[in-house]
Amino acid sequence: MDLEKKRGETMAQTPYHDLASQDILSAHISGLQHDINKMQAVLEMKTAQATGHVLTPVADQDDPTIRYRIYEGTIRNWLDNPTPVIYRNGVQVNPNEYEISPAHGVVVFHDQQNSNDTISADFTYITNTSAWRQSIDGSIGSIPTLQQTVNRHAQLFANNPSGVEPFYPVSGTYVSHFRRDYNPINSDGSANVNSHVPAFRILVYGNTIDAFPFPVTTKTRFSKAAMKLNSASTDVPLRIGIYRDSGLRPSELLFQSPVITIPAAGGWGMVDIDWELDPGFYWIARHDGATAYYDGLNQVSAIPIVKFNAQTFLQDLAERPNPHNFYGGYRATDISFGDMPSTFPESGALFQRASYCSPWLVVA
Repeated sequence: MDLEKKRGETMAQTPYHDLASQDILSAHISGLQHDINKMQAVLEMKTAQATGHVLTPVADQDDPTIRYRIYEGTIRNWLDNPTPVIYRNGVQVNPNEYEISPAHGVVVFHDQQNSNDTISADFTYITNTSAWRQSIDGSIGSIPTLQQTVNRHAQLFANNPSGVEPFYPVSGTYVSHFRRDYNPINSDGSANVNSHVPAFRILVYGNTIDAFPFPVTTKTRFSKAAMKLNSASTDVPLRIGIYRDSGLRPSELLFQSPVITIPAAGGWGMVDIDWELDPGFYWIARHDGATAYYDGLNQVSAIPIVKFNAQTFLQDLAERPNPHNFYGGYRATDISFGDMPSTFPESGALFQRASYCSPWLVVA
């Protein structure tokens, strides 16, 4: 069966035709009712409850003896389950006194009612709201949010330096620019204590900003900013910040910590923060207020920023030149300590070292 035939089947319609002058048969009405029920089923129509709904008497018949027997609701399409309850002047009427046509919202009494009587009903009825339509509208409404999520993850993977894999840090985890492509468990089930290689006594001059790759896989809230000082000749003030990414380069400042001051003798410096970061690719930065020796990550454990030269790689030589240029982040010097620049300095350039003074954030 070809595609056009399949399309024709999905667009099937009941073959109604204009009727000639004739009596309308009950079958004609039944056919329409069946179609309506099918559409209601497809649309998953919602229901509501009406309480004390006052019915209107039909009193315009030529024969006065049959007036005030038929009562109609302004709300139609009642359900027969639960059974509608009819009241006369606020008192429930015995069902033996009347017949109900729930679909039409009509009650027909066997005997004429007093013209001063108020007839009311409690019933459940079909509304003009479709559960299916609401579901579709809700899905449409969620598309922008879904698209934002897709865009964030697209950014994460488009700017995916070598060694960055999905990583889900739990509360208390220290995160920095360390590589994510490691398994914390060895094949024998023991802990992989060699997954990260530390570095110690790394010299950095004051008024320097280093920014390192900082991928975030899931929305994460942070409770502390931290730095490990090895030693210095004076107390060391510093800040830790997060920059937005723009083309694999830090750009707009999104967050900076309060000043962290660490005594010259060294140790951890920490400050409380309360800040949440959406999934995406960012840069974690450290701004130094004094020349000092820090502890951090060996380059083998840091996320590398890589340029690969295929022409060098494919030279048919016994000893091919190294096709890789790799960097640890961006460094800007001679940036006076204080508030971190709202935009990462244009003077900042890619740099590569054997070890890095790594800033840390702690997951809340």
